[in-house]
Amino acid sequence: MEIYFTDFLALALAHFVALLSPGVDFFIILTNSSKYGKTAGIITSMGIAFANLFYILLALFGITLIKDNEVVFTSIKILGSLYLLYIGYLLLSSKKRKLFSKKIEKKETKKDIFKYFSIGFLSAILNPKNSIFYFTMFSISIQNDTPFYVQSLYATWMFLAVLFWDIFIVYLVTNDKSRIFLEKYSNFIEKISGIVLFIIGSSIIFNIL
Repeated sequence: MEIYFTDFLALALAHFVALLSPGVDFFIILTNSSKYGKTAGIITSMGIAFANLFYILLALFGITLIKDNEVVFTSIKILGSLYLLYIGYLLLSSKKRKLFSKKIEKKETKKDIFKYFSIGFLSAILNPKNSIFYFTMFSISIQNDTPFYVQSLYATWMFLAVLFWDIFIVYLVTNDKSRIFLEKYSNFIEKISGIVLFIIGSSIIFNIL
């Protein structure tokens, strides 16, 4: 199991750095948590996580089918690395923006749980970048001889990372002190994330070539 630890570290680090960067899912969570409260935010996070799981499984089985073709597999690794470099560039060139336009509304609502889940699920499932991203994650972390059970552990890790990170975001969004921190340092976090993705993408290409 130790021989796959380096591959897992590359996947876990790249995945976590991408989670740190505010995207569409982040703003969906922010909106629902701000308007409807913590419970709504958590249910929305669950919808997002299960939509991500769908793409994670698609990427897992897709990579499994083509990993024996060395030329195709190597090409996908290179394209995946270039995609990480592209994301890194977008993060480094991003400008500071205001995250919170108004305070959290404390009123309670009786919105249907299915509605919150659907908002999160549809937001993530209709985002084509998610499928590309997870295909990239598996392409950079899986070798030709990586057992399927190890790949499944990678998939489980990414699903749980998305779920618990999004729930953590809900708690940050619904806490006044955390909101101030996010407002102040979100752009700095994006810059650091961009640098890390640049390093990971460049190192993968270097190792391939």
